[in-house]
Amino acid sequence: NELIALHHADDAVIVEAILSFVGLSVASGIPTWGGMIAEGRQIIYQGWWVFAAPLGALFATVLAFNQLGDGLRRALDPVMQR
Repeated sequence: NELIALHHADDAVIVEAILSFVGLSVASGIPTWGGMIAEGRQIIYQGWWVFAAPLGALFATVLAFNQLGDGLRRALDPVMQR
């Protein structure tokens, strides 16, 4: 089902961010949200925005996937329309 796949997309984004945060993701030259959050955590007192910007982008992306999935489910599910 397409809607189930959409709900799993946000899980994939979170898992990739966690893996790259702990250093178990793609090559070190490729920027990832988890890698950016890990770098920002090291300098959070000098520049908090380096930590907050990728964290906010990650939060907004996961929220967008959830809202899109819920909206499509409400629109396309015949049981929900009753």
